[in-house]
Amino acid sequence: MKKTFIIIAITAALTSCKTTSLYSGGYEQQNQTQTILSSSNFNVLGSFTGTATEKILTGNITNKEGIISRAKAKMLEEAKAAGVELIGSRALVNVSVDLIETKKRISATMTAEIIEFK
Repeated sequence: MKKTFIIIAITAALTSCKTTSLYSGGYEQQNQTQTILSSSNFNVLGSFTGTATEKILTGNITNKEGIISRAKAKMLEEAKAAGVELIGSRALVNVSVDLIETKKRISATMTAEIIEFK
């Protein structure tokens, strides 16, 4: 009888608990900004790429931090060298990030197009 009561109590305790999560949403837009592209109301200013590579030191995991942001900074530097800056009604679209990690190096490449709304 005691064993049955303990099994029922443990089962009830485990099935009645609700787990909480920091993430409580879907993939919809959080800021409720909508862009309607039913007509050609933008110009493509170019496609740009930035790459950052870091040597992995043995036993050190902190040297991987910020590699994606460095790749983005290099991409924006390339765009600026071409005369395109993110000002006004310009935006990054079709952003992709590729990470390649070997035993000795980690490399991040960010590619995006910059468009300007009319």
